[in-house]
Amino acid sequence: MRMAYRGHQSMRRVTVLSMLLAILAMMFSPMMASAQQPEAPPTGGFSMEEPTAPETPAAPEAPAADAAAGGEEEAAPEVDYSITGMLVHAWETQNWVTMITFATMVIMLLGTIYIAATKAIDQFMMQNQAKKIAAFWDANTLDEGLEILGRNSAFRNIAEGAIAQANSAQAGLGARITRGDRMAHQVGIELERVNSRLQGGMAFLATVGAICPFVGLFGTVVGIVYALTEISRTGNAAITVVAGPVGEALNMTAIGLAVAVPAVIFYNLLGRRNKIIYDTARHFAFDVDKLMASSAKA
Repeated sequence: MRMAYRGHQSMRRVTVLSMLLAILAMMFSPMMASAQQPEAPPTGGFSMEEPTAPETPAAPEAPAADAAAGGEEEAAPEVDYSITGMLVHAWETQNWVTMITFATMVIMLLGTIYIAATKAIDQFMMQNQAKKIAAFWDANTLDEGLEILGRNSAFRNIAEGAIAQANSAQAGLGARITRGDRMAHQVGIELERVNSRLQGGMAFLATVGAICPFVGLFGTVVGIVYALTEISRTGNAAITVVAGPVGEALNMTAIGLAVAVPAVIFYNLLGRRNKIIYDTARHFAFDVDKLMASSAKA
């Protein structure tokens, strides 16, 4: 019995010892496994060291403008939009329609300036002559009155015409016309001469003011048609191709308006002054006619 008890007691000791060894093995096995694994870099948390950006290879220096493309693109030529540039471009492209249209408008402009200047001078002279009419009626005789009017006065021609018919004697069929009718007719003729002198050149100003914008518009249409023709011929709608003809078109429109507007202004100003001078001559002719009619009766 004692031997059995001792055998049983030794077995219990072995069991307890094996259990302790198993527990110790379980405790130290994770630690030994972690010690054998390589340390992984930290994936989270904050690091005191700033991450360094990956180095990028330095970009090669850009060559001169469009050199990398093989020099396909060239610098666009400068386009001169002035009137001189328009004429040079029209001459180089042999655009005769544009040059003829431009020359026509230049002639209209020069004619407008010439007529406006000469008419202004002529009106100034006739206004000074009209100021002497009051002194004419203050004269004691017709001869004295004619000297006051002056030799080259349009109003003197009216008075002299009436005097000539009053002193003339007609024979044959002309004698059947009364002297008063002949004087009135002669005064009317002199008055028409004054009116013709005043209206000289006014038709040109009216024509320029009426048609010059359309002449410029014609140049505009020609320029646009030429631009479209260049586009269809070259297949290139770039601004360097279209700018020249379109610039010509716009310049022609501007020139047409620049010529027409002064012509209309001069026509209105000169026409108003013509009306004032003609009314003065008409009143003077009526008074001279009545004067000579009364003198003939006396």
